[in-house]
Amino acid sequence: MLRYIKDNIGKIKRAIKGVVQSYKKAPDISSKLDRRQIGVSKSSRPISYYKVGSGKIKVLLLFGIHGNEVGTVKLGKHFLNYIQKHTPSLNGLTIFTVPILNVDGYYEALKNPDYWQGGRVGRFNTNNVDLNRNFDTKSFKRESVWSFGKNYSEKSKVFCGEEGNSELETKAVTELILRENIDVVYSFHNSGQDVLAGSTKLSKELANIFSKKTGYRPIPHEEWLILKQTGTFKEWCDDRGVSFLEIEGKTRWASDWNNQKDAIMSSLRHLSDNKKDIHLIRLNQNSIK
Repeated sequence: MLRYIKDNIGKIKRAIKGVVQSYKKAPDISSKLDRRQIGVSKSSRPISYYKVGSGKIKVLLLFGIHGNEVGTVKLGKHFLNYIQKHTPSLNGLTIFTVPILNVDGYYEALKNPDYWQGGRVGRFNTNNVDLNRNFDTKSFKRESVWSFGKNYSEKSKVFCGEEGNSELETKAVTELILRENIDVVYSFHNSGQDVLAGSTKLSKELANIFSKKTGYRPIPHEEWLILKQTGTFKEWCDDRGVSFLEIEGKTRWASDWNNQKDAIMSSLRHLSDNKKDIHLIRLNQNSIK
């Protein structure tokens, strides 16, 4: 009985926190930014991206791959408005930003925030696919595992699609990466408060910067393997030598901008300041076995 009471008190606190955070709206994206389209969802909603800068090193920041993680979308809007005014400080970079990949799931989450259960509604797309398990990788399976809760101890089966890269959203982002020859990918989630690096040396450098600036826990590759995730964005990038960084923010509904701003900008400056050559970035994947 005591455990039941404690669990429900926790849910009530989380729900109240979610309601409060949901009322803190992110600013509209500046109309001065160059908005383009990379695809549409099953519900015919546009999947947009923004391009800033004209440097040799190409970076993609992706938000809202899970539609229920609405705080990441707020984070993306804050970033876009900030970067629009600070582009000169990142000489040498071309920055692509997708503020919402899973647009259908995102709008479903806004319609039904699901505060009591921690905001799970909207995680999947209209086909009920977990987009972060739908990438065309060697490990792809129709069903995989979603690990969540404290220390990712809770697990649930998820549908990953009939085949890798089957979904309109996944196709849109992978085609963008291949067409533009993207070198570095940031994928934003919440709310585990940790950082996962891809297999390249550069990925680990960026993860180290992010962890130090935010206090988020770095996840060793061996620990990630224990989660038994398949068809992930990380694995897809690793296979292609694209430096990858997955960031789990601290809150489902708030932007987390104040906590992540310095980490994002410091890691981008690391790319800009070192004038890293594209060919060197892709060199030496240093995959961890």
